Amino acid sequence: MNLSLILCSFLLLIPFAQASNRAVSPELQSIALSSTWQKLLVYGDNGKSYIQSDNFFFSEHGATDPLAELLATLSAFAAPVDPSNPDTHAQCKFPARYQWLRQQIAINNFGIEELKCPEFNQFNQQQNVSSISVIFATGFLANPASYYGHLLLKLNTEHVQKKHSDLQDTAINFGADVPSDENMALYVIKGIIGQYDASFTQQKYFYHAGNYRESELRDLWEYELTLEQQDINLVIGHIWELLDADYRYYFFNRNCAFHMAELLQLVLTAKLAESKRLWMTPQSIMQNLSAVEYNGQPLVKTITYHPSRQSRLYQRFSFLNKQQKEALHSIVSKPGELAEVDLAAFEITEQHEIVDTLIDYFQFLRKESASVSDVNNTYYKQAVLLRYQLPPGPAVVNFDSASQPHLGRKPSYTSVQIVHNSGLESYGQIQLRPAYYDALDATEGHVRFSALSMGEVMLGFSDSRLFLKDLSLLKIESIRSNLTGLPGDRNYSWYLDVGAAQRQTGCVTCEAIKVNAGFGYGFEAASELNVTGFIGAGYLGETLDSMHSYLATKLIATWYVTQHLSSRLEFEQRFYHDGRTDLLAKVNSRYALAKDLDFRIAVAKDNTATEFSLGLGWYW
Repeated sequence: MNLSLILCSFLLLIPFAQASNRAVSPELQSIALSSTWQKLLVYGDNGKSYIQSDNFFFSEHGATDPLAELLATLSAFAAPVDPSNPDTHAQCKFPARYQWLRQQIAINNFGIEELKCPEFNQFNQQQNVSSISVIFATGFLANPASYYGHLLLKLNTEHVQKKHSDLQDTAINFGADVPSDENMALYVIKGIIGQYDASFTQQKYFYHAGNYRESELRDLWEYELTLEQQDINLVIGHIWELLDADYRYYFFNRNCAFHMAELLQLVLTAKLAESKRLWMTPQSIMQNLSAVEYNGQPLVKTITYHPSRQSRLYQRFSFLNKQQKEALHSIVSKPGELAEVDLAAFEITEQHEIVDTLIDYFQFLRKESASVSDVNNTYYKQAVLLRYQLPPGPAVVNFDSASQPHLGRKPSYTSVQIVHNSGLESYGQIQLRPAYYDALDATEGHVRFSALSMGEVMLGFSDSRLFLKDLSLLKIESIRSNLTGLPGDRNYSWYLDVGAAQRQTGCVTCEAIKVNAGFGYGFEAASELNVTGFIGAGYLGETLDSMHSYLATKLIATWYVTQHLSSRLEFEQRFYHDGRTDLLAKVNSRYALAKDLDFRIAVAKDNTATEFSLGLGWYW
């Protein structure tokens, strides 16, 4: 850089250096205090930015002083450009700041001239974004990071000019930067206490769609937003600014849900995420999105369901009649004879439905990357050929689901109960579940028949005492229905519960450490009725003594009787290390009085007592 360029830069910086030492104009003070400017700096309600990266700010106090950052930003925008590398200039690194400031003030008065930014312009033109969608992925109980679901943004290209699938659109993700070999237990602990950096990243949408829908078997919901092009451009510019920025990741509240909401908050007035909440779930963001208005109309323009390959198979299978299902099972039992399949006994439409389900079945089983080494790839091609051999005619299934995530109830739950215990006096009980759901309320956006909760506590109280009834630090029941019964669609269920509990139903002074886990198999015995059997092991005792360990068998039946009524029956036989046995039986029923209000009846029995409870609960 030559001497004249250095001198020019110095002279341009003088006005901003002087501004920091004298009264700043009311106009600039007003801009610095505006909500949009502070959103561009990613400030929280505490007046401090969530960004950890020093290079996100031009002022050394920029993370806490919006006026200092404004003055430093204007100074940086006025700085000379390096002709050989214009993309390193402040305007090119922070296009959203530049775009918005240009609309607020006469930017030329500050010696600022608009630059051409090749890299950002290429990014912007490649997207050619006409709208933005929020993608909700349902929960995935095999990965703690995805227990509560996940959110993505999808940048939708101009549909009129689009010559490719929307799978080629760009998706924006937010996640913790976790080493690939990180221990899962360590990951959970470090995620809870904020020991990971996190960042926004961009990738083609097909990568996420393939991972979620095809590998992890998670349904996706796409909520397309009604945003004006000016606001879309501002969001795109801000995304560009954030791609190199580091955040601090907290599993419960400063997660993908919170920061995706904060990103969209840039162009919205309504609040999507409350920073003071101790936990933030993707589903709560979807509920807030659906309730927001934008320029006098709903923010959400369209909702599209993208089923997983398992959901596609299950929906097709559910539309088959008894004879069609029997024919399908017969074909699948002898896949080597696909070329000789005879469906002449069925109507043409019924033949289409059988073969289309057969195609989805082998698509569900096969590993495309394995090529001929996976025989299901061969069977899949043969099933497609069989479809071509049938007379023409559509056998179209409009894949749909009534379980739209925004229709679900709120994530937290509190219940007040009256309890009668045959071995004790009657007492009151309070249940608090910060998040997320149990088997009886696993509805919209949740894994059916399953349960997931963290920090769930149940306290008993009477005139004379307050006692801990049960505490689940982490409780997961991953129940699989195996709806078709076809080979390969036999997924195993499992459960885990860690915390503390009373050792006996008839005792309130027998607090003990509890750890139990099990592995089993479930099936849908009838419509909306799941039956699952487990073999498990556990520990329930005050001291670390092997006598408190046990093996167990468990049977659970969960029935969604109606839209409002659900019931669950549970039997567990425990065989303790010291020779003791214990039989536990539980019956629970739930009736939804409203979306966020329910009434429950429960009966529990073991070797010591029988307990009956009535409870009124509300979601919040």
